[in-house]
Amino acid sequence: PQKYFADHPEWFSEIKGQRTFKNAQLCLTNEDMRREFVKNLKERLRLNPQATIASVSQNDCFNNCTCPRCRAVDEEEGSPSGSLLRFVNAVAAEIETEFPNVTIDTLAYQYTRKPPRLARPRPNVIIRLCSIECSFSQPLNGERNKAFFEDLQGWSNIADRLFIWDYTTNFAHYIQ
Repeated sequence: PQKYFADHPEWFSEIKGQRTFKNAQLCLTNEDMRREFVKNLKERLRLNPQATIASVSQNDCFNNCTCPRCRAVDEEEGSPSGSLLRFVNAVAAEIETEFPNVTIDTLAYQYTRKPPRLARPRPNVIIRLCSIECSFSQPLNGERNKAFFEDLQGWSNIADRLFIWDYTTNFAHYIQ
Protein backbone atom coordinates (compact mmCIF):
# COMPACT_ATOMS: atom_id res chain seq x y z
CA PRO A 1 0.00 0.00 0.00
CA GLN A 2 2.82 2.42 0.79
CA LYS A 3 4.14 2.08 -2.74
CA TYR A 4 0.92 1.77 -4.77
CA PHE A 5 -2.22 2.98 -3.01
CA ALA A 6 -1.85 6.72 -3.65
CA ASP A 7 -1.51 6.24 -7.42
CA HIS A 8 -3.59 3.06 -7.81
CA PRO A 9 -6.37 2.79 -5.23
CA GLU A 10 -8.28 0.68 -7.79
CA TRP A 11 -5.73 -2.10 -7.18
CA PHE A 12 -7.07 -2.60 -3.64
CA SER A 13 -10.33 -3.89 -2.17
CA GLU A 14 -13.50 -1.96 -2.61
CA ILE A 15 -15.45 -2.27 0.62
CA LYS A 16 -18.86 -0.57 0.90
CA GLY A 17 -18.06 1.53 -2.16
CA GLN A 18 -14.64 2.73 -0.93
CA ARG A 19 -11.20 1.53 -1.95
CA THR A 20 -9.04 0.65 1.04
CA PHE A 21 -5.84 -1.13 1.95
CA LYS A 22 -6.56 -1.26 5.69
CA ASN A 23 -7.33 -4.78 6.84
CA ALA A 24 -8.21 -5.69 3.25
CA GLN A 25 -7.14 -7.54 0.12
CA LEU A 26 -6.30 -6.71 -3.48
CA CYS A 27 -8.79 -6.23 -6.31
CA LEU A 28 -8.19 -9.55 -8.03
CA THR A 29 -9.97 -8.67 -11.27
CA ASN A 30 -7.82 -5.61 -11.96
CA GLU A 31 -5.59 -6.55 -14.91
CA ASP A 32 -3.10 -3.71 -14.39
CA MET A 33 -2.56 -4.79 -10.78
CA ARG A 34 -2.04 -8.38 -11.92
CA ARG A 35 0.59 -7.32 -14.47
CA GLU A 36 2.48 -5.38 -11.79
CA PHE A 37 2.10 -8.30 -9.38
CA VAL A 38 3.57 -10.73 -11.93
CA LYS A 39 6.41 -8.32 -12.75
CA ASN A 40 7.29 -8.10 -9.04
CA LEU A 41 7.02 -11.85 -8.52
CA LYS A 42 9.29 -12.55 -11.49
CA GLU A 43 11.86 -10.12 -10.09
CA ARG A 44 11.80 -11.96 -6.75
CA LEU A 45 12.10 -15.35 -8.43
CA ARG A 46 15.09 -14.16 -10.48
CA LEU A 47 16.76 -13.12 -7.22
CA ASN A 48 16.08 -16.58 -5.76
CA PRO A 49 16.68 -19.12 -8.54
CA GLN A 50 16.44 -22.03 -6.06
CA ALA A 51 12.78 -21.26 -5.30
CA THR A 52 10.31 -23.95 -6.29
CA ILE A 53 7.15 -22.60 -4.63
CA ALA A 54 5.83 -19.04 -4.52
CA SER A 55 2.89 -18.21 -2.30
CA VAL A 56 0.21 -16.02 -3.88
CA SER A 57 -2.34 -15.87 -1.10
CA GLN A 58 -4.84 -13.60 0.54
CA ASN A 59 -3.83 -11.44 3.48
CA ASP A 60 -4.53 -12.79 6.94
CA CYS A 61 -7.83 -10.96 7.23
CA PHE A 62 -11.22 -10.78 5.55
CA ASN A 63 -12.49 -7.86 3.42
CA ASN A 64 -12.18 -9.27 -0.06
CA CYS A 65 -12.93 -6.86 -2.88
CA THR A 66 -16.60 -6.31 -3.60
CA CYS A 67 -16.25 -4.14 -6.71
CA PRO A 68 -18.75 -5.05 -9.44
CA ARG A 69 -16.27 -7.25 -11.35
CA CYS A 70 -15.03 -9.19 -8.30
CA ARG A 71 -18.57 -9.58 -6.99
CA ALA A 72 -19.78 -10.90 -10.36
CA VAL A 73 -16.99 -13.52 -10.47
CA ASP A 74 -17.64 -14.59 -6.89
CA GLU A 75 -21.38 -14.89 -7.52
CA GLU A 76 -20.76 -16.96 -10.65
CA GLU A 77 -18.32 -19.17 -8.75
CA GLY A 78 -20.44 -19.40 -5.59
CA SER A 79 -17.52 -18.34 -3.42
CA PRO A 80 -14.81 -15.66 -3.16
CA SER A 81 -12.38 -18.47 -3.91
CA GLY A 82 -13.49 -17.98 -7.52
CA SER A 83 -11.86 -14.57 -7.98
CA LEU A 84 -8.82 -15.72 -6.00
CA LEU A 85 -8.30 -18.90 -8.02
CA ARG A 86 -8.82 -17.14 -11.35
CA PHE A 87 -6.19 -14.58 -10.31
CA VAL A 88 -3.79 -17.27 -9.07
CA ASN A 89 -4.26 -19.28 -12.27
CA ALA A 90 -3.47 -16.20 -14.38
CA VAL A 91 -0.34 -15.52 -12.33
CA ALA A 92 0.68 -19.19 -12.55
CA ALA A 93 0.28 -19.20 -16.34
CA GLU A 94 2.54 -16.16 -16.70
CA ILE A 95 5.13 -17.43 -14.22
CA GLU A 96 5.30 -20.84 -15.89
CA THR A 97 6.71 -19.43 -19.13
CA GLU A 98 9.93 -18.24 -17.46
CA PHE A 99 9.92 -20.46 -14.37
CA PRO A 100 8.57 -23.87 -15.39
CA ASN A 101 9.78 -25.48 -12.13
CA VAL A 102 7.99 -23.00 -9.85
CA THR A 103 4.62 -23.93 -8.40
CA ILE A 104 2.21 -21.28 -7.18
CA ASP A 105 0.70 -21.98 -3.78
CA THR A 106 -2.46 -20.30 -2.49
CA LEU A 107 -4.57 -20.57 0.61
CA ALA A 108 -8.13 -21.80 0.82
CA TYR A 109 -8.63 -19.96 4.08
CA GLN A 110 -11.46 -18.29 5.94
CA TYR A 111 -13.60 -16.60 3.24
CA THR A 112 -11.92 -18.53 0.36
CA ARG A 113 -12.16 -21.96 1.97
CA LYS A 114 -15.25 -23.03 0.01
CA PRO A 115 -14.16 -24.24 -3.46
CA PRO A 116 -15.38 -22.47 -6.60
CA ARG A 117 -18.02 -23.98 -8.89
CA LEU A 118 -16.19 -23.45 -12.19
CA ALA A 119 -12.52 -22.51 -11.79
CA ARG A 120 -10.02 -25.35 -11.51
CA PRO A 121 -6.43 -25.04 -10.30
CA ARG A 122 -3.81 -25.18 -13.06
CA PRO A 123 -1.29 -28.04 -12.86
CA ASN A 124 1.29 -25.66 -11.37
CA VAL A 125 -1.04 -24.47 -8.59
CA ILE A 126 -1.18 -25.90 -5.07
CA ILE A 127 -4.27 -25.34 -2.95
CA ARG A 128 -3.39 -25.15 0.75
CA LEU A 129 -6.65 -25.78 2.63
CA CYS A 130 -6.60 -24.31 6.13
CA SER A 131 -8.31 -26.07 9.01
CA ILE A 132 -8.26 -23.12 11.44
CA GLU A 133 -12.00 -23.30 12.19
CA CYS A 134 -11.97 -27.03 12.93
CA SER A 135 -12.60 -28.58 16.30
CA PHE A 136 -9.96 -31.24 16.74
CA SER A 137 -11.84 -32.66 19.69
CA GLN A 138 -14.30 -34.00 17.08
CA PRO A 139 -13.85 -36.15 13.96
CA LEU A 140 -13.39 -34.18 10.73
CA ASN A 141 -16.57 -35.76 9.36
CA GLY A 142 -18.47 -34.93 12.57
CA GLU A 143 -21.19 -32.31 12.91
CA ARG A 144 -18.94 -29.52 14.27
CA ASN A 145 -16.56 -29.89 11.31
CA LYS A 146 -19.18 -30.52 8.64
CA ALA A 147 -18.45 -27.35 6.61
CA PHE A 148 -14.71 -28.03 6.59
CA PHE A 149 -15.24 -31.66 5.62
CA GLU A 150 -17.47 -30.58 2.71
CA ASP A 151 -14.81 -28.08 1.60
CA LEU A 152 -12.13 -30.77 1.88
CA GLN A 153 -14.19 -33.06 -0.34
CA GLY A 154 -14.89 -30.22 -2.78
CA TRP A 155 -11.24 -29.22 -3.16
CA SER A 156 -10.25 -32.90 -3.39
CA ASN A 157 -12.53 -33.23 -6.40
CA ILE A 158 -10.93 -30.36 -8.33
CA ALA A 159 -7.32 -30.00 -7.12
CA ASP A 160 -4.56 -32.41 -8.10
CA ARG A 161 -2.28 -30.72 -5.57
CA LEU A 162 -4.09 -30.25 -2.29
CA PHE A 163 -2.08 -29.56 0.85
CA ILE A 164 -3.50 -29.07 4.33
CA TRP A 165 -2.38 -26.26 6.61
CA ASP A 166 -3.23 -28.01 9.83
CA TYR A 167 -3.63 -25.92 12.96
CA THR A 168 -2.66 -27.85 16.05
CA THR A 169 -2.95 -24.78 18.28
CA ASN A 170 -6.25 -24.29 20.05
CA PHE A 171 -6.64 -20.51 19.61
CA ALA A 172 -9.63 -20.45 21.97
CA HIS A 173 -7.71 -22.15 24.78
CA TYR A 174 -3.91 -22.24 24.41
CA ILE A 175 -3.40 -24.33 27.57
CA GLN A 176 -5.39 -27.17 26.00
